[in-house]
Amino acid sequence: MSKLLNADMSRILKAKSLYYGMFITALLAVLFVFLNKEDNVFASIPESGALVILPFFIGSVIALNVSTEFTSGAIRNKLIIGHSRVNILLSWSVCFTIVTVLFFAAYEGAAFASAAIMSYDLSALKADIVLENLLLVLVLVFTNMFLSLLICVIIEDVRSVAVMFILQFSMMMIATIGGEALSDSEAAKLIFRFFPQGQMNVMSILTAPDKPWLTAICTMSAGAAMLILSIVYFRKHDMK
Repeated sequence: MSKLLNADMSRILKAKSLYYGMFITALLAVLFVFLNKEDNVFASIPESGALVILPFFIGSVIALNVSTEFTSGAIRNKLIIGHSRVNILLSWSVCFTIVTVLFFAAYEGAAFASAAIMSYDLSALKADIVLENLLLVLVLVFTNMFLSLLICVIIEDVRSVAVMFILQFSMMMIATIGGEALSDSEAAKLIFRFFPQGQMNVMSILTAPDKPWLTAICTMSAGAAMLILSIVYFRKHDMK
């Protein structure tokens, strides 16, 4: 397992697409900060911006790597030398978890650094509330990562990128429209806790998140379910 993990991580880190994606992600964070400079509005950029931007770029990295493994015969070679399908998928999960942390750090680091450079008024921020919000956002992005992995396991080629884009956009629209229409429904609030995009309009680094433990449990449960589905499908999938 360790050799498999090292080989997968080494291949991902050598790919230029990873660093291009991280650079563009950081650039978009700076752009968001710049566009809001006149209004000095920073409160939603670390959360909403991350939940909009990161799933697309992380999903693209996952799709490019997984589709390449399918089309190049790399998976078949791994099976021949004795690696199990479960270990292959778990290795991907660990690698893409690391990728998610890298993208998250690039986005948030660029956002806070550029806000400080552009003389935003950050005096209202409290370290403990900011940290609590950022950790919750990271958990939400992890769930998106497992959704992307599930799609890439089912759709073996680069078409998975298009499917992810459509699905992520649809989830954002449903969360935005549904969140406004059902703002008074406790049942709807609970359902939206299972979907990362459902938290976009209710988070701000100026205020402590509402029941973060419940949101974390719900979204981590959804992520675990998607990982299990990925394993079940991949174990029964016939290799071409």
